[in-house]
Amino acid sequence: MITSVFLNLIYLFFPLLCYFMYLIYSKVTYEKEKKLFFGLALFSSYYLCSRFGSRNWIAFFFINIPLILSLYKKNLTLSIALSICLSVLLSDVYGINIVIFLLQYLLILLVRYLTHYNVLKICIFFQTIFGMMVIFRLDKVFNISTYIHFILYCLLMYVLMIFLLSLYKKMETIINMYHSLKDITKEKTLYQSLFKITHEIKNPLAVCKGYLDMFDIKNPSKANKYISIINQEIDRTLVLLKDFSDVSKIKVEKNLMDINMLIEDVCDESKLIFKNNIEFKYVLDEDEIMIYGDYNRLKQVLINVIKNAKEAIKDTGKVILQSKKHKGYFIITIKDTGMGMSKETKEKIGTPFYTTKKNGTGLGVCFSKEIIQMHNGTMKYYSKEEKGTVVVITLPIKNTSISY
Repeated sequence: MITSVFLNLIYLFFPLLCYFMYLIYSKVTYEKEKKLFFGLALFSSYYLCSRFGSRNWIAFFFINIPLILSLYKKNLTLSIALSICLSVLLSDVYGINIVIFLLQYLLILLVRYLTHYNVLKICIFFQTIFGMMVIFRLDKVFNISTYIHFILYCLLMYVLMIFLLSLYKKMETIINMYHSLKDITKEKTLYQSLFKITHEIKNPLAVCKGYLDMFDIKNPSKANKYISIINQEIDRTLVLLKDFSDVSKIKVEKNLMDINMLIEDVCDESKLIFKNNIEFKYVLDEDEIMIYGDYNRLKQVLINVIKNAKEAIKDTGKVILQSKKHKGYFIITIKDTGMGMSKETKEKIGTPFYTTKKNGTGLGVCFSKEIIQMHNGTMKYYSKEEKGTVVVITLPIKNTSISY
């Protein structure tokens, strides 16, 4: 008996398990397609149970589970089809007129779709009544002990079916949650990339605005210099906009470049964002130091760090940039005398969407670290509250092993 029950459960749930696995690993998004495969799974369960399962009372309770699931999902067409198949099967097994079984399932369908009663209670109620009718029709004798045993058996099956249905619901919930998480992850990646781009576009636009404010058409030498810088910043903005073509990862195009030349450009442009209350100093290594890197991307990182250092200073203070060579690496240190960071903030710095700024996106540091990592470098933060922050960026010098 136990073996037959176990086999019937395998026949019943194997197609459903295949259905769940299909939902997880495929890209099914249309409800019609899901309903189609759900219907195929239920009919497969019915066929396996009816064709290979044991033909006893336990088996015929289990064979109703595909119908119960279709009623639970309120799939009327599927419910009617399964009701007809079950009526034909039970009529053939017990040699009783098919009309009795059709009537049973018709009543179940009517009560299910016209009321709000629990689907399991409906099925057990009608199956108990019609089951007793079948027993009386077969035995021709009223034996109270037989009916008591049958009712107790029905109650046991009711408890078992509650467990099986709750198991199905749990699996369905897990799969829906899994798909929801996948959707959230996709949206997060999209929004994160869009935020990265919009966040970084503000920097070159701010530089352009600063030079346009100082633009003097009566001074041709300065005007030509400013036009050249504005043109560079517009080119950098266009590079940023190319990120829309790959929202999952920022593209880095590495070429042999002089890192000190880049830092000098950054320092010249950064002067524009500082007011009289904040002193900006820089001490650079004067040697020509070549690295493989993306000029525009590294410029974004440095401007972003300097801008953050400036915004960390409430009233007056200093921002100091220093650079040096050390054991095959080029080290850039940017120090400010601002408010600093708490231990908790320092641990979370670089986490996507985490920010302490009122209008921040929480992606500037995350974006900068990603760029530095793609240059085989490191970016570390050292900070104490009310003592300021030090950002140390380390890049390999002329590392020919880096692809570009």
